Amino acid sequence: MNIQHSIQQQRGVTLAVTLVLLLVVTVLGVTAIRSAVVEEKMTANLRDKHIAFEAAEAALSDAETWLDVQMEYPTPTSAGTNSVWSYSSPGSGDWWNTNSLAWWNTKAISVTGNSMQHAVPRYVIEERAFVQKGENLTIGFGENKQGKYYYQVTARGHGGSESTRSHLRTTFIKRFD
Repeated sequence: MNIQHSIQQQRGVTLAVTLVLLLVVTVLGVTAIRSAVVEEKMTANLRDKHIAFEAAEAALSDAETWLDVQMEYPTPTSAGTNSVWSYSSPGSGDWWNTNSLAWWNTKAISVTGNSMQHAVPRYVIEERAFVQKGENLTIGFGENKQGKYYYQVTARGHGGSESTRSHLRTTFIKRFD
């Protein structure tokens, strides 16, 4: 009789233990889902950043190719009318970051983008300096200015949203003979 009396006392305990285990499994499941959602957002943001970086790299490459094929010296202007800006003409300080998307759309040179980007990649070329170290040849009348021109190329690429953007900068050296 003691066994039957003991079984009757334990009938509710099985239900309570099962409910506690179900609660623990539910909490673990919800935590796993939240973690997966956060990781998915992180992955999407990283992908967006990579798209922006690749777009800016494409713009840099186009600018360098343009500079490389120039046979004649492009005179820089304060408005970038010859595709080359005078140094510091686009703005002062960190102008590449503070100038608006509208400024980039109207003042910078665009390159081919893709449908994953919020805006097409763009670049600005600034003439930094002319360096002439013992390379001046004067033949006949007048001066033949020889040396190396240093250009600063700044590119801007966008990811899938306006807030995801990447700025890259390089220096390109060109000699016009």
